[in-house]
Amino acid sequence: MRLKSLLPLSIALCITSITTFAQDKSYDIGLYLGGVNYYGEIGKKNFVAPNRAFLGIIGKMNFNEKLSARASLTYMTLYDDDRDAEDGYRGTGRNSSLYYSFDNSHLELTAALEYVPFSFFKSSYNPIDFYVYGGIGAIYGDELYYPLSAGFEDVQAVKYGTRTRMIIPFGAGFKTFIGSQFMLGIELAPRYNFSDNLDGSHPDEEQLKPNQLPNFINNDWYTYIGLTLTYRIGKGGRNACYCTL
Repeated sequence: MRLKSLLPLSIALCITSITTFAQDKSYDIGLYLGGVNYYGEIGKKNFVAPNRAFLGIIGKMNFNEKLSARASLTYMTLYDDDRDAEDGYRGTGRNSSLYYSFDNSHLELTAALEYVPFSFFKSSYNPIDFYVYGGIGAIYGDELYYPLSAGFEDVQAVKYGTRTRMIIPFGAGFKTFIGSQFMLGIELAPRYNFSDNLDGSHPDEEQLKPNQLPNFINNDWYTYIGLTLTYRIGKGGRNACYCTL
């Protein structure tokens, strides 16, 4: 009988605790946009050199002024061309006057934790937060390969299917309020990809293994330089007292 009487009380206490905890949070929702570049076996060897745009939406659940959970959904295009390379191998036709290029669009979904280790101008009207984040995600897009060639031509990657790939998103940036509820941020955000075929250089299918390019480096990367413009919902606006946990 005691257990039966305690059960409703325990459930009520849990619901009350969850409700109170949720009330202490704030939420940011808005746009995520900027430039992106790929880094791998094709084209330039610059880790940060945006050559295509990306656009998406981002949302954050702020547990307190230091820690947030974030998620983003973006659309991007990855592109590169050996003719844009500046090294003595890719940029000169790979010793066979072969110049590879690709253009590949993807949808990306990520979830991560964001942490603010410190802030600048903390006592001012507009403090600037420095933040870092890391998490997990996935991209969905085309699978590519390069037709076999004897040389002396430009070879464009060809689509042969679609695929979902796992990625590790991480990054760092700065953010500050502009107005009472809007927040503007800028960040550098590399993505490690669990595949070496974002560029068509290393298709996994057995029948396409003869089409794999030699001298592959490792799994492909891509890097965002992005802006976030979000609207704050709940506690924690610039003119409000932020309730910490």
